[in-house]
Amino acid sequence: MRKVPGVNLINIPSVKEDRGKLTALELVEMVPFYVKRIFIISQVSNFEIRGEHAHKKCWQFLISTSGSVTVDVSDGVVKETFLLNKPDVGLLIPPLIWGAQYNFTEGSSLLVLASERFDPNDYLNNFEEFKEFRSTKV
Repeated sequence: MRKVPGVNLINIPSVKEDRGKLTALELVEMVPFYVKRIFIISQVSNFEIRGEHAHKKCWQFLISTSGSVTVDVSDGVVKETFLLNKPDVGLLIPPLIWGAQYNFTEGSSLLVLASERFDPNDYLNNFEEFKEFRSTKV
């Protein structure tokens, strides 16, 4: 089974103690891009779908800090589905990969680290246009 190129689950080291669990993300060692933007997606109804776009040049690293969320990624041909449900695993999504997030559980929170500042011109919001654009770049 072929996987979507460049998409990877990355384990984030954690230390479990009597006082709780500490998860620390070392940006330089674990995230292959300079983080220019961080945002949090929360209070999403289980019926809503977030994302449903690709980026032309922006990388993203997604971490479920609480609850769970399902993430679909696609290169336009191959599709993979991931369940993010713990803060010590992140999902790396490179540019030119379609992404959608859904099945947010109540109280879930999704932390997203991005390689670029918000730029509406970086978004590919139509799946067919995404596939056409990708075919000229890859």
